[in-house]
Amino acid sequence: MKIKNQFLAWGDVMKRLIIALLLCYGVAWPGVQLCWAESEQQAPSTVGEERREEKKATRPATTVEKGGTLLPSWRFVIEPSFEYDHISGQNVSISGWTVFEAVLIGQLAIEKLKRDIFIPGVTFRLGLKDAELNMKVPYFIRSDQMIRPAQGDPSRVVEKDISDSDIGDLEFYFYYHLLKEGRWRSWVPDTIVRIGMKAPTGKDPYHLHREAVPEFGGLVIPTEFPTGTGHWGTSAGVTFIKSVDPAVIFLNLAYYYNFERDVGTVNGINFGNIKLGNSFEYSIGLIFALQERLSLNFALNQRLTGKTEQNGSRLADTQINAVSFNIGATYVVSPRLTFDFVVGIGLSQDAPDVSVLLRMPISVR
Repeated sequence: MKIKNQFLAWGDVMKRLIIALLLCYGVAWPGVQLCWAESEQQAPSTVGEERREEKKATRPATTVEKGGTLLPSWRFVIEPSFEYDHISGQNVSISGWTVFEAVLIGQLAIEKLKRDIFIPGVTFRLGLKDAELNMKVPYFIRSDQMIRPAQGDPSRVVEKDISDSDIGDLEFYFYYHLLKEGRWRSWVPDTIVRIGMKAPTGKDPYHLHREAVPEFGGLVIPTEFPTGTGHWGTSAGVTFIKSVDPAVIFLNLAYYYNFERDVGTVNGINFGNIKLGNSFEYSIGLIFALQERLSLNFALNQRLTGKTEQNGSRLADTQINAVSFNIGATYVVSPRLTFDFVVGIGLSQDAPDVSVLLRMPISVR
């Protein structure tokens, strides 16, 4: 019966994942066909054109935070993405905004936790004059396997499998190219500033369905997962990008602020006034061009999140220190299509053990 339930849970997860991927595929496929056709028709015919293509590979059309460039004026890009994270911890920060298990009320003692998170999504990017607008729409599919000693019999181990999915929090960003490399002084890097906003469109951690779990001796636990923080948020950041031919060095700094919320009492649980901890994040990395279309990138990323406060009191075990090392590659198929692949290795307990990210920026205009 346990094996059957596990297969049913994973079957439900895979069904939702396939539906989400098909939606991303439907959005991306027309652009991919156009890009492949363009790639066959356009090939660099001179040394000068090849050199320009090499520069494009060195500064890929990926996110600015990872050393990419802003889009040209009125260029519109649809960027389907897919992320997978495997986690074996309680407090995990997936991005600057999304903090799971931030409100540990009625904390459940878990001996072992295996967590898989699938995040298909799409980002819409619009280039303006020396600026860019972004909107990110993520979708979370999560599966947990919780293992703990049996109630009243510590010698026996029981497990519970739970899976859930829902849309995440929408994110909006505005980027502005403040300083251009070499315009003012030769040592001055490209400097891009940004502001962002998060809307609590995902499932919050307060209104989750809870039920008694026989495997855990009738203990009442949530059988749904939060896919958002449940709070409005804002952020500010700056990215410095310096070309050191044939490589690019980048430094990204960001600060995320979560607004407090008076949650009150929900389903008999008095949450009161909740203020999620704010986050500071930095990443430093290198992009190295192997040839005109292919580049490798390496980055060290750290995110520090303060403790959550409930009615003015800090909750224990809610601070997060997520450190990871990312290795990736970018391949420019054509001026309209790029593949970006990144593998992340967690270096701290709060970071995902391993993460895989695939992005596919497609220029449709």
